[in-house]
Amino acid sequence: MTEQTLERSSQTDADANADRKTTSGAILSGAGAQNTPAENGASLVNKTSASKVAGWNSGSEVENLDYVPVSPWAPIALCVGLLGLTGFIGYFGLYVAFFGIFVGIGAVHQIRSSGGFVKGAWMATLGLVLSICSFGLGSAKMSYDYQHEVPEGYQRVNFQKDVAEKEFVFYSGHRRLHRDVAAVVGKKVYLKGFMYATQATDGLRQFILLKDNGECCFGGKPKAHDYVLVTLPVLKSPSDRPAISNRAGGMSVSEISQDVKEQLLLKDDYQQEDYQLVTKAYIGMVAVAGVLEADVRSGEGGPPDEFDYAPVYTMKNVELVEEAWTRF
Repeated sequence: MTEQTLERSSQTDADANADRKTTSGAILSGAGAQNTPAENGASLVNKTSASKVAGWNSGSEVENLDYVPVSPWAPIALCVGLLGLTGFIGYFGLYVAFFGIFVGIGAVHQIRSSGGFVKGAWMATLGLVLSICSFGLGSAKMSYDYQHEVPEGYQRVNFQKDVAEKEFVFYSGHRRLHRDVAAVVGKKVYLKGFMYATQATDGLRQFILLKDNGECCFGGKPKAHDYVLVTLPVLKSPSDRPAISNRAGGMSVSEISQDVKEQLLLKDDYQQEDYQLVTKAYIGMVAVAGVLEADVRSGEGGPPDEFDYAPVYTMKNVELVEEAWTRF
């Protein structure tokens, strides 16, 4: 009895140990099965991160991130080339275009010799082409305008150099004209100067032509050799308008008012004209075509100030007042 009881107890313990081993094995086996995907996931994450890190260092990505700066000379050459286009309307623009040619050549050379470290060759080339065209075509246009701006039958006279700078000559206290100026007095001349600023902007019958824009823009009283008193003619009918005045867009014919007629009646040369040739006011340089006259005795016998600033030079019956084609 006792032996059977002992055998049963031993068998029971053996079965219990076997069950524990089986359960432990199953648990261990399950634990291993659960850890395997986690470990695989970690491996995948590590591999993905590694691949991303490797991707930043790949050649294709580096090429896409390469940055080539634009040479600062490229926009400079383009801007100077665009500014040089003013050479078609003034000689200052020709100087800019001439300077722009050297800037453009230097910019193109600097970009091409950089070995690809800077770009902007097309911009510099465009600026160079604009400068070349502006200087070449602008010079040709200005030369053409200069040769064709003087009306037929008129003589070109430089107001500042040929008149103003050749001041009066005095003999025994009497004023005389310089011999070079006296040679053009009484002849049809083509003068350029600046209008004296007036309140009227249109319908001017008379104005003062100055040698420069110093007095007209900044005030001051011009001396007698620095200005010309310009007067436009009166007409009997609109058809009497001078032919060359038709080329000036700012000139027109207007009917004379009664107040002006009363003033004209005091003049000996008035013949009951009813119309007046008028012009608009200009801010820039203007050209005037007419007969230059001079009265060296103007202001004599009066105060010294009146003598110094008296209107010696006049141009009556002026047939053309227009904006100057060229600025010299």
